[in-house]
Amino acid sequence: MTQYPSLFSPGRIGSMTLKNRGVMMPMATEQADRYGVPTLRQIRYYQERAKGGVAMIINEYTGVDDVDSIPAIHNLRAAQDYHIAELEKLTDAVHLYDCKIVAQLHHGGATSSPALTGRENLAPSAVPIADGRPVPREMTLEDIRRIQQKFIAAAVRCKKAGYDAVELHGAHGYLIAQFFSKYYNRRTDEYGGSVENRCRFLSEIIAGIRKELGRFPILVRMCGDEMTPVDGFLTLEDGLEIAKHLEACGIDAINISNGSARNGDANCEPFSYQPGWKKHVAKAYKAALHIPVIATNTIKDPDFAESLLAEGVCDFVGLGRSQLADPEFMNKARAGKADEIRNCIGCLYCRERVLGGSLPIRCAVNPRTGREVDFPHLKRNGGGKTVVVAGGGPAAMEAARDLALRDFRVVLMEQDARLGGTLNIAAIPPFKDKLAKLAQTMARQMEVLGVEVRLNTAATVENVKAENPVGVILACGAEPLMPPLPGMDLPHVMTAERVLTGEAMPEGTVAVVGSGLTGLETAEVLLERGHSVALVEMLPNVGPGVFPAILNDELSRIDRNRTQIYTSHKLLSIAPGEITLERLADSAKVTVKADSVVLAMGVRPKPMPEFDEAFDKVIRIGDARIGGRIATAVRQGFEAAYIF
Repeated sequence: MTQYPSLFSPGRIGSMTLKNRGVMMPMATEQADRYGVPTLRQIRYYQERAKGGVAMIINEYTGVDDVDSIPAIHNLRAAQDYHIAELEKLTDAVHLYDCKIVAQLHHGGATSSPALTGRENLAPSAVPIADGRPVPREMTLEDIRRIQQKFIAAAVRCKKAGYDAVELHGAHGYLIAQFFSKYYNRRTDEYGGSVENRCRFLSEIIAGIRKELGRFPILVRMCGDEMTPVDGFLTLEDGLEIAKHLEACGIDAINISNGSARNGDANCEPFSYQPGWKKHVAKAYKAALHIPVIATNTIKDPDFAESLLAEGVCDFVGLGRSQLADPEFMNKARAGKADEIRNCIGCLYCRERVLGGSLPIRCAVNPRTGREVDFPHLKRNGGGKTVVVAGGGPAAMEAARDLALRDFRVVLMEQDARLGGTLNIAAIPPFKDKLAKLAQTMARQMEVLGVEVRLNTAATVENVKAENPVGVILACGAEPLMPPLPGMDLPHVMTAERVLTGEAMPEGTVAVVGSGLTGLETAEVLLERGHSVALVEMLPNVGPGVFPAILNDELSRIDRNRTQIYTSHKLLSIAPGEITLERLADSAKVTVKADSVVLAMGVRPKPMPEFDEAFDKVIRIGDARIGGRIATAVRQGFEAAYIF
């Protein structure tokens, strides 16, 4: 018996029987080749999730048109007959594990890239997708017929390739969603105006697929509420009206997302959004429709997934980034090992790479995501030989975990009283509780795998030598950067780490020097405590290196009435009650009131040369190698263990 009876009950969508209620959501991976053909890397990525126990995978947006719609260079496609045989390799790989697979058919419309197509974008009306974006060409009736036929032909190809269903992508501001929209669709013919007319582009595609493929299952993804405060964007009431019309058109299920091309955070949320914040939307669709409802709801763990199903919020839970963080999510839940699931932390590293950098998908907490083909399995050849890991943060615990899986005897030495390292500090600011959960999960994995954890034990050459190790992995962190400036030794100067942990208590107006994520989060904490803050940044913009979605979310909680921001200013000196800055534009000296000064200027590795002299094999990872983020630490821990 499972503790998740709803999650592991079978369900039906059209002619498909699904073994449970867990559905992997479509997420762009940027892993296809330049012709839209799935690569072995992409196939192994999906196969890993199928093996992990989900009932169905809706793969990433799959282009139906490689002439007028190329949103990205590595966009998966089903636009040509030569895609069929390659897509079959993908469906075969997923079907090995009793998992259904659905192709999400997509056309970008006004979101496409003229730089890649060499053509004007097409759209229902000549309305740019966002300010500053290209103005598309309004589609003629001939254009409409041509693109509709491309959707139908792509569906036929997908069935030939072995797909179990198709999903028509009508969300997030893409072409079908543009037809739904009162804002983007300003047509006065039979494809604009009323709900029936705005749905006509899609309803005719549905009819065309039915004519070609009979009762082959058809799903539609749409935004239940675009949550965009601009006239013409879909409200919940607008969306329900569209969904009822689509149900009447004979679709087999609806997949509810949220947001729009102007509000991506409602679809792929930063860490401050809490699980279930948008469940009222899915619940409204479930109450209004008779077809199955699939819905995302910031689901991080199986307990919450079970509660959504039990409450009647949806019929199937949409698992997105949780499948990046731990593809074994469903298998672990079924086996009663939910405490071993590595949860998504909402950092948006995945979104940053794909949307911000046009790079293949990866995950901050799972170093194999998108690299399954490079690291197919860990060689179990440790033979009980001893490796000492110095440190207890994310890099150290990842290295220890993977070395233990390789059958090494692992001794982990941590100078603090608990595992977690910098995660314990990073989890203190508001909305960062997911990092505390990550630390707990990683610590649990140490216990399950038999890693010998020695807390309150600083690694020294002497106590490490006593273990007679074949090598040492140094992951013992870094030291805050303290530039040699006048006044650094004054008692009212402190590091961000000491402030966050409560070791130091600033008074009065506080100058925070450094506006990276640590500096911003420290400023947020200080503002919550009632301080006024002066935020100092040497570079031209606040939050250098912080992904814009995370930065905007963080800045939304910075009270501008009690915050002075000094960008392009360099700290020169500190004195009682004030700091002196250099304004880089003209080298002018600027004096700023500061009763306390908090430094958030980064870190530098602890050198620890004595270990290099004492041991033949020493590997540095995490902040002990280079100051970075969780993604870097976890990846370095995994790679160090993989090649050890």
